[in-house]
Amino acid sequence: MALFVCRVGTPDGEVLDKEIQANSLKEAETKLKDSGYHIFSINKKIGLSLKRRKVPMKYFLVFNQEFLALVRAGIPIYNGLTLLSKRIKHPVFQKILQDVLRMVKEGDSLSDAFLAHKDRFPAVYPSVLAAGERSGSLESVLESYIEHEHLLFTTKKKLRSAFMYPAFLVLVAAMSIGVIINFVLPSFADFYKGFDRQLPAMTRAIVSLSLFVKNHLIMEAGVLLGIILGIQWMLRTDIGKHWLERGMLKTPLLKSIWREYVLSQFCRTFAILLEGGIPALDALETLAYTNPSVHFSSEIQKASEVVSSGGKISSAFEESMIVDELTLDMIRIGEESGSVPGMLKSAADYHDEDLSNLLGGVISLVAPVVLLAMGILIAGLLIAMYLPLFDITDIMS
Repeated sequence: MALFVCRVGTPDGEVLDKEIQANSLKEAETKLKDSGYHIFSINKKIGLSLKRRKVPMKYFLVFNQEFLALVRAGIPIYNGLTLLSKRIKHPVFQKILQDVLRMVKEGDSLSDAFLAHKDRFPAVYPSVLAAGERSGSLESVLESYIEHEHLLFTTKKKLRSAFMYPAFLVLVAAMSIGVIINFVLPSFADFYKGFDRQLPAMTRAIVSLSLFVKNHLIMEAGVLLGIILGIQWMLRTDIGKHWLERGMLKTPLLKSIWREYVLSQFCRTFAILLEGGIPALDALETLAYTNPSVHFSSEIQKASEVVSSGGKISSAFEESMIVDELTLDMIRIGEESGSVPGMLKSAADYHDEDLSNLLGGVISLVAPVVLLAMGILIAGLLIAMYLPLFDITDIMS
């Protein structure tokens, strides 16, 4: 599906700017007219704008759990949202819910109301709500989605935990080297000024580096800060994401971790959309712009074109560099037995387990490598500074 930016007029004479999700411009116009709006302008949204900060996942999950409980109790959606908007403590989230309430009161669907704030929530969330509304099973779709987000939240915590220890070791190593270069080496440099023999090449290089760092510390700090901010900005763009993912896919361990994570999210989200009554083609088009992998998103887009021509889902992903043979076999079995969502969930469970095993191996493999590299680097610095002392000892002997 594509996103359309619209300027419309309400029956009360109010002019609104809206965003609506649709497969085509004609479908978007039909949706707006059916909702009673007068269309002033409508254009397909193009390009990537910098995202605003998302609502914290812990607040989002609690909201959905409470919303599900209210839906199960038979409370109307508008009344339920009104109750929840008063309970939410996060100020930004509270304002968003108030705007969602306004749009629902004006006749917008719940999915369209949340779509207007799509950059604050997981990208697939409006599509999940649309699936529940279309099938009339909002309760079951929400339940599956909450389970999916819990698993995803747990997986992200595992990812952070797996790389936390190696990152801590790198930080300690950087601080240790910084102390040696800024405080220890300059003292040695002053001591060697009175040494009438030429210093070894390794020592001269280390001393020159130390003096340069000490004399240009503020400039180097500014350059380092600029590099960090530049990298953060680049990673928010499609080009930056493409280059980052390209690097990960060329690194054996990172490639496996990233592929399992992407496949798990794809299979589970695809299953939820299909269970909610979303046609396979529409579900694939939604996944094409919500998947975290830029490379896989393009593959999903190509697969949707195959499906739109009458091809099977399994056939559409046969040339994929991401989807493995096991996942393809499970999709084929699902197509033959008419249980694609169930097989996709089984595939997602498999990838979750495989991801947990891979993350367990990260600490056992990466941590010793980082410790070894840190030891070699620090040892090299110290050896370079003590080499002239060995020459002095030889002379005295």
